[in-house]
Amino acid sequence: MAHPLARQDVMVNGAVPYIWFRNHKERIVGKKRLERIIPRVDPLLGLFADYLNRADLNRNEPIFPTYGGGRHSFANRSKKLSKHIVNMRSGFDNSQLSPYSLQHTFKDRAVVAGVPSSVTEYFMGHRTKQSSAIHERYGTGLPPQELVKWMVAIQEVTEHGHFHRESLG
Repeated sequence: MAHPLARQDVMVNGAVPYIWFRNHKERIVGKKRLERIIPRVDPLLGLFADYLNRADLNRNEPIFPTYGGGRHSFANRSKKLSKHIVNMRSGFDNSQLSPYSLQHTFKDRAVVAGVPSSVTEYFMGHRTKQSSAIHERYGTGLPPQELVKWMVAIQEVTEHGHFHRESLG
């Protein structure tokens, strides 16, 4: 069962704005996933802040009430989210864009940005020996600014992956 991201899980102000993926009454993090705090940087930070200012939610209300609550198959969630994906790379084919491809894009950009794989795995919520070590250090002293540094580096990557601009015909 999927549970929604609540207002209390997103901090858009402060020294390190973040999304907190965690278990609580209304949300259960998937099996083999880490509870984690992920720093937000622009442009997503600005979009979140604008949306939350307009939404005026109390701390326990879901941020996106029509997405993520109740029972959904992955295919249903993917279909709903697909209509919100915007291709930022002009001249590239839109047919391969999907919510799932976002993970691959993120990982490609992290590699190009030189982000350690342990930090990338932590951001993605993958439970590995390395990501678990990052998770443990985050709660006991890893400066949040260190994670922000890596998130900014990922965001700044514009060339990543191998894409065909022309048909192979």
